Amino acid sequence: MFQSLLSLLLASSLSFASFGGESEAARFDDTTLLSVAKIPMQNEEFVEPAAMSADAILAIDLETQTILYEKNSVSRVPIASLTKLMTAYLILEENDPNAVVTVSNKASAATGSRMGLYGGEEILVKNLLYGLFIESGNDAALALAEFNAGSEAAFIEKMNLTAEMLGMGNTHFANTTGLDSNNAYSTARDLAILSTHLLQDESVREIVKNSKATVTSQSGTEHTLINTNILLGQLGIKGLKTGTTASAGECLIAIADGPAGHEVVSIVLGSENRFIDTKILLDWIYRAYVW
Repeated sequence: MFQSLLSLLLASSLSFASFGGESEAARFDDTTLLSVAKIPMQNEEFVEPAAMSADAILAIDLETQTILYEKNSVSRVPIASLTKLMTAYLILEENDPNAVVTVSNKASAATGSRMGLYGGEEILVKNLLYGLFIESGNDAALALAEFNAGSEAAFIEKMNLTAEMLGMGNTHFANTTGLDSNNAYSTARDLAILSTHLLQDESVREIVKNSKATVTSQSGTEHTLINTNILLGQLGIKGLKTGTTASAGECLIAIADGPAGHEVVSIVLGSENRFIDTKILLDWIYRAYVW
């Protein structure tokens, strides 16, 4: 579903040139460029952005794969509920969105953020994806994992194999939800790879743009979902996923409409305030580059 030359090359083509020594933005190797889209260039008055609290940061121009900003982008860090992006990727690759899932008691008892599923409830895969992306439901993630692989443990194995296949060499998953674990980590670079793949699916874009949604199970139970990304609609932001745990701090991947019809993907990990950091980053990018 998601395979393309651009996204397959993404894992191996990323370079992290110094901003101070380049007359144009760092970018993926030119062999990855499949269009004649104009590459963003640094403004003559280019300066560093205001201080941001995030431990790791990456921003790219999605169309040309140009790196617009990076900080510790290959450092391994916990990623909280951004883990659910891989859960969603596998489901979208392997399962019919209109398939019916019977929620287990284990999934319905998931701790942390939830969409409010109950044991025995029957609900469509696509509605669980709404709960996973918008409400960041741990119950939705577990229900999908069990439906796909029979158990969470079996699904985690698939997550790690898929990460390896996609070239996410600094990523390891220990659960499907992103709850804190000593053996779970990723990098901003690896998450850019995963996000690029996901954003090739229009159904993902349709889900993550919603600030609120209501989905209904097969029995008629309604679940009202509130998006945890309060920046939707600001600075052109139209998705993608939030995450927060004690170990990971605040995390946010955002997809935004940038200048000249280009889309910008921003990633902040380990932030004290993911929304402030993202606003600083995107506002600076829009002023510091010309397309």
